[in-house]
Amino acid sequence: MLLNELKQYKPYSLSPGYNAQQIVYGFSPTDGDIIKGTTYVAKKENSKAMTGLVSCHQKQYQITMTKYQNTILFAISFQQKTEFYLEYHLPDDEMLIAGIETSGSIYPLLLCVFNFLYNEYKKDQYEELYQLWYQLNMNEHLEGTDWDANEYQAINSISDQLTAILKQLLEHNSYLALHYDSVVELLEHKHMTMSDAIMDRYYFHQGNDLRTVKDKTALSQLLNKNYSVLDIQPLFTAEEIKELPYFLQLSIADNQKLYMQNRDYLDMNDFDLIRSFHRGKTWSCLYYGPSGTGKTTKTLCVAGALGLPSLKMVGSRAIDEASLFGKYVLRNGETVFEYGPLALMMKYGGMFIFDEINMVDSDIIASLNDVLDGTKQKILDNGEIIHAHRNFRFAESMNIGYAGTNEMNLSHKSRIQNKIKISRLPVEKMTQIIVKETDVDFVTAEKMASLLDAFQNIIATIGNETTQRIDLRTLINWANKTVDLDGDVIRASLVTIISELAEEDDDIENLEDIEQIMATTGSAAAVMELIVKEFSHG
Repeated sequence: MLLNELKQYKPYSLSPGYNAQQIVYGFSPTDGDIIKGTTYVAKKENSKAMTGLVSCHQKQYQITMTKYQNTILFAISFQQKTEFYLEYHLPDDEMLIAGIETSGSIYPLLLCVFNFLYNEYKKDQYEELYQLWYQLNMNEHLEGTDWDANEYQAINSISDQLTAILKQLLEHNSYLALHYDSVVELLEHKHMTMSDAIMDRYYFHQGNDLRTVKDKTALSQLLNKNYSVLDIQPLFTAEEIKELPYFLQLSIADNQKLYMQNRDYLDMNDFDLIRSFHRGKTWSCLYYGPSGTGKTTKTLCVAGALGLPSLKMVGSRAIDEASLFGKYVLRNGETVFEYGPLALMMKYGGMFIFDEINMVDSDIIASLNDVLDGTKQKILDNGEIIHAHRNFRFAESMNIGYAGTNEMNLSHKSRIQNKIKISRLPVEKMTQIIVKETDVDFVTAEKMASLLDAFQNIIATIGNETTQRIDLRTLINWANKTVDLDGDVIRASLVTIISELAEEDDDIENLEDIEQIMATTGSAAAVMELIVKEFSHG
């Protein structure tokens, strides 16, 4: 199991004997350790478990998970510090815990894991525990008070079962007491990070949403992804990387970091492309779809998964062949040939990314034919014949149907080996991305994401699709501004959302005057009205 490897990274103690009582029960309970206001007095044997379960509704715990080979790794964090990790090994139903003994958060983590296992794998084994938790309404007991006899019996039974399970894990040497960052170091060594899937959204609620098909399906899709290529598989050796120009070495590190941060948002088409690019027989691809759906991020993640540097060019009418391949320039009084970004990637190996390629004139697209043919070569203006490095990869992206774009000719299309269409992201995935990128709270992010379709419909009906656009990038800017303004969503929208729509609206005189904006008749007024309606608490 993954956590067993921690023994070689930091000093540890396995099932620490003299601390075992403290791990399970805490210190000998005093009046301060007993939950006050209950109908019945908490038993000494399960007071730590009961207190931990109550505190999970008072503290802002975050529970995350990731899948590694045949195991699922869970973690519970408080104030950005992880207190416990739990690894569940699917084939033999074994668990291994690593963490800080003094924290009571082990109990909400255990409960969350068992609820997850009930929903996904072990219905019969954990049904009693699940049903006991499901029948409680912890929102009425946030301070651990006012239990009636039936509710107290349920929370007491849950606490007893979790305490017994933890004791059994200790007896079977399944507990590692660790320095707090040991697991982080191990994950980094494995090129892994914890998933940003917040499990308490699915498994800590006592309402009907605990069993909804929508939530369960979303989590199942996350777990059932093929993770055979999640670890970074560098195409360059360490020695080869040292021979690259320094700026390309930095690019490799940036791409790998981006991949590790975003791999949970990739889909099977992306992982299939990584496999193909790793083998090398397939080396060109096109991502196409609406703006703001992550096309550029995906291509950079593919580069990161393969340990490749990257250079990017954004398509425009101003691009000529010299912009791509190189030209003579005057430097220090001498005329020298300076390679363009595409020539550099062919020469050294790496991912060349041509964003919005359908903004480029057709004769420039035609100049790519030699590169995209099987020979993968180009005659440069200095007479050099440059043959593509074995690790050269070519990626392009384009937005479909926007003003100023060209139809791609069939000759070019036929030379692109993989073509991947990206659809508009669902609200759930946009919400996850907004939270991850901005640290805005989940509820606010979900409301922002749910408004995007309405915003775009307004632009399509009474706005101007040629000059006005609101996409996921705009929502992320809105969320970041909201965090900067201490949660003032409406004021944050003025310089992020409304400003996108008001540039050509002469009726809007002052972007600070919400009432004046709403008194106009354009798209900005309609969008402003939606935002105020959604986020006004008056």
